[in-house]
Parts: sequence; structure tokens; C-alpha cells
Amino acid sequence: MSSWEKPRENTIESLVHGINFSDGVELDLRLSEDEQLVLYHNSITDDNRFPECELADELPDYIKTFDELLSKKEFTREFTERGKFVCIELKPPHPNSGKAGGWIRGLKRLEHMQKMVDLVNESLEGFDINPTSAVIYSFEKKILQTKQKNSNLKVSRLMPYLRQWGNEFTQRALAVPSYVMNSLPRLMNKNKKNGSPMLPCALEYLHGYTRFLNLGTTVGIHGSYLEKLNRIRGGFPVYVWPAKPELERKIWEAGLTGLSDDFSPELVTLPSGHARWSRPATQPLSEEELEKLDSTPTEHHAERLSEMKREVTPWYEFSDVERIAITKDWIKRWGWKRKEEDILGEVSENSLPWESVRIVGHRGSGKTHGW
Repeated sequence: MSSWEKPRENTIESLVHGINFSDGVELDLRLSEDEQLVLYHNSITDDNRFPECELADELPDYIKTFDELLSKKEFTREFTERGKFVCIELKPPHPNSGKAGGWIRGLKRLEHMQKMVDLVNESLEGFDINPTSAVIYSFEKKILQTKQKNSNLKVSRLMPYLRQWGNEFTQRALAVPSYVMNSLPRLMNKNKKNGSPMLPCALEYLHGYTRFLNLGTTVGIHGSYLEKLNRIRGGFPVYVWPAKPELERKIWEAGLTGLSDDFSPELVTLPSGHARWSRPATQPLSEEELEKLDSTPTEHHAERLSEMKREVTPWYEFSDVERIAITKDWIKRWGWKRKEEDILGEVSENSLPWESVRIVGHRGSGKTHGW
């Protein structure tokens, strides 16, 4: 019987576990009636309330505020001192809530998203956040019209566009035209043009028959399709969800960041047969260490992982010279095309380059509730 119980998504427990277990986390925020950022993904609570229409302290106990999360040292230590990455997704309200313009949207939707961006920056104001340690993104296209005030955080847009209403089937069905019309290279060009530092990407663009459905260049994580992808992106960061366990090592080896829904510490052997290393960026393995891990018999994976997690040097404990050497190896391995001096300028004790290949916890320790 399993001794680890997966915590509910987007809870403080889930996010603390996720950021300590891996290279970072993705989290969802909504704006409550009293203008507090709350940790919640779905547009309606379990008891059928719109979070945007409720006071933060009247929401169900499983919904906490962003500030409550930031009060936890075991979270902020990893985020601000140890190079962990945080993807902050801002969720617009359900149109039936009557908030942010309802079904009409327009200026009120932009004002709603701007308020959320401002509050994220206010909450993080007291922390030393590196520009390459976080990104703000949203499916709401008006996120690109928001202004950053006294902040160096970058903003990106999630595509194809998913509505805040309807069930999973409806949302996916309505997203099909956008998916078909936008190949991954086209999305990448759009994000670069908009000043985004990365591309959030659905796995369907890279794996399975679905990657052949969109118009434009087809890419993937295997063979010539991977070569084509890496030629086009030149190291531009791509964050892939879901990074299924059976594809996790393949995504990592392709030089892409994977967002995982399975952060059980009991998953020590991936379906691919590899021992699972969950911190490739913030506890990087040398070639010798990776070979040692990969040559370990399956029945000894748990023991070997436990040993190496104690012994392998984490990013924040390397010397500046060692961090530079590791980064140069990454540049060569994955063909990063940005100017080397710009990439190395992002390297410090608590900061990694944008291109760093990570494993990130989706909604903390993985999706558990809704879609």
C-alpha cells in the first residue's frame, strides 16, 4: 500500500512538496471579491461558487491566498535562494460570474487582468526575485496588454485558447480551430514577437498523431522531427504539459522543460526504465553521475536515488566557475543560440538561464481536481 498521499492541487501542501521535489512549480491564481489572489484552478468551487464573487476568507478551507503561500519559508527559500522556477497562471473569471465584463469582456477584462498582475508584483515586492525565476501567463489574450509596474517579471500567453466555461470536451472542441491554425513554430514566433521568454506548449504539438493536425511545420521529440524542432527554436524555452512519466526522460533529453502531474516520491523508476531524476536543472548531474544512475539495476533505483540526492551538489552550492562551466556544457549540448554573454549573465547562486531544462510540478504536485 502506498505511504504517500497526493495532496490536492494548488494547495500550499502540494506547492511546497512540488517545489522541493523538482525544479519548480506551476500554480493558478484567481482574484477574489475583496481583491486577494487565491490559489485555485477551476472557475467554480466544489460547492458551486465563483471564487471571484466571494471574500477570500469565506472560500472553502482548501483555497488559500498567494500571500499565505509566500509566508512559507520552505516555499520561498527554494524560489528565491535556490534557483527554482515558478510559472504563475492567472485565471479570468467564468462569464456567468458577472465579473470582468461577463460575456462581453472588453475593457473590464483588461482591468481585471491588470489588477491581478499588479497584485502578483505587490506580493513579490518584498522578495529578491530574479528575472529568470518566474513567468506570468494566462489563456486570456488581454494578458499581453497589461503593464508591468516596477517589476522585471515577464508575461506570456497560453495557446490554443481555452474558455473559462464548459466541460473538458467543450473546451477542447472549441480550441480545435486555434490548434489547427497554429503550429508550434508559429506559436513560438508569436511569443518571441510578443516578448515572451518561453513557450508553454501542449504535448499534442510534439507527440502522437495530433502533431500532424495543425497547419505548418510538424515537429516532435523523436528523430528528424526533434532535429527540426531544435533547429527552429535555437534553444528558445519550451514548457511541455503533460510530461507523462513514460516521456519524461525523452522530453528532458530533447532539451525541453516538462510539467509533470506525478510527483510521487515512490515513483523511482520511469516506464522508460530510467531511474527518475526530478531536478535536472537545480541539482544537475555530470556525465559520470548520469551514467552511474542509468547503469543502476532497476531493483536498486530507490537506494541509488536516495544516495545521489544526498551527494550530488545542488546548483546553489556550486562555485561561480562551476556554474559557468555547467552552463557552457548546456549551451553546447542543446544548441542554445542566444549570445553566450547574455546567457552567462543570468547565472548566479540563485538564478539559472531561461533556457535551463527543468522538471516542473503542474499545480504543485500534479493535477487532482477538474481539468
